[in-house]
Amino acid sequence: MNPAIELFRGIAAWMVLTSHYAYLFTSERTILNFLWTGVDFFFVISGFVFAKNIYNGKFALIPYFIRRFCRIYPLYFFSLLLYYLVIADAPNKTIIFIKHLFFLQTTASIQETFFFNAAYWSLPVEVEFYLCLPLFAILTARYKQFILLLLILFLFIKIGLAYYSTPTLQPNNYTILTFHLPGLLIEFLVGTLLYKIYQYYQKVELSKYNHIFLIMTSFYLLYRLSRFFIENGEVGIEQHILLKAYFNFFCAVAYAILLFPFFFLITMQQTKIVKLCMIMGNLSYGVYLFHNLIPHLFAQMGYILTGGLAYFVYSIIVIIMSLLLFYTLEEPFRRLGKNWGSYLVK
Repeated sequence: MNPAIELFRGIAAWMVLTSHYAYLFTSERTILNFLWTGVDFFFVISGFVFAKNIYNGKFALIPYFIRRFCRIYPLYFFSLLLYYLVIADAPNKTIIFIKHLFFLQTTASIQETFFFNAAYWSLPVEVEFYLCLPLFAILTARYKQFILLLLILFLFIKIGLAYYSTPTLQPNNYTILTFHLPGLLIEFLVGTLLYKIYQYYQKVELSKYNHIFLIMTSFYLLYRLSRFFIENGEVGIEQHILLKAYFNFFCAVAYAILLFPFFFLITMQQTKIVKLCMIMGNLSYGVYLFHNLIPHLFAQMGYILTGGLAYFVYSIIVIIMSLLLFYTLEEPFRRLGKNWGSYLVK
C-alpha cells in the first residue's frame, strides 16, 4: 500500500473526529464543521485502493468477500455493541440495532441513521461499493472506458436525485438514494480515475513545482467550498441545485488533487515518515468508529468537558482505544481473512 494512502486515511478519520467535536469549542459554524467532508476523502481513497482490482478485471469472489467481511465487520460489530450499551434506551432501540447489524441504518430517517453513531452513515455505501466491484471489474475488462462513462452517467443521475430529493429531516426516496451508491458512486469513481492518472504519471518526471501547484489548487478549492459552507450552511447548499448535487463531489475532486502529489513526495525510503503513515492508517478505522462513543461515556459518568481540554482528553482516549483494538481485534481478523482467502484461492 502506498504510504500516502495510509497517511491520508488517518487524516480523513481525524477530520471527521474534529468535525464531530466542533461543538466543544463553539455553537457557530466554523472550519471545524466543514471537516465532515473527510468522509468524501474516505470515498476517494476507497476508489483508489480498489482501482487495481477493477482495472485488472480479476476477482476471486469468495476470498474477496471473506477479506472484506473480516476487514470491516468485526470491529464495526464490537463498536455497535458498545454504543448499544451506552446510548440511552428508546422504544425502538433494538429494532434500530438490528438494522445497523445489516447496514440498513440509512434506509428510513436521519434519526435512525444517527441514533448510535453519526459516523455510521457512510458504512452502508462502502459495503454497496464493495459488492459492485466484481461487476465493475468484468465490465471494465470488456469496455476500457467503462469507468469514465459510468462517472458521466452517475453525474446526471446525481443531479436528478438532487432535484427531486427533500431535506434530510423529511426524506423521500430520492433523499435516501443520495446517501447510497446512486448518489455517492461518483466520489468513489474520482478515486478510481485518480489511480489511472497516477499509473500514467509514474512513468513521467514531475517537477516539484507541479506538486506545489496541485497542492495550492486543492487548498484553494477547499477554501472556497469551506467558506460557502461556513457562510451558508447546509440550507444554503440545498438552495443551489448544482451545489446540492455536487458539493461533496467537488470536495472529493479537491481531495483527489491534494492526494496525487503525495504519491511522489512520500517514498518508501523515508523510513520514519512511512512508519508514521502506517500508524495513521492503522488508527483510522478505530478513530472513525469510536470517537463519538467517548463523550457519551463521560456524560454517563457525570463529566461534561468542553473546549480544548475536552478535545485533548477525548482524542487521547480514542487513540489509545483504537491502538488496543487494532492489535487485539482488527489486525487479527484482517490476517484471518487474508489467510482464509489465500487458502481458498489455492
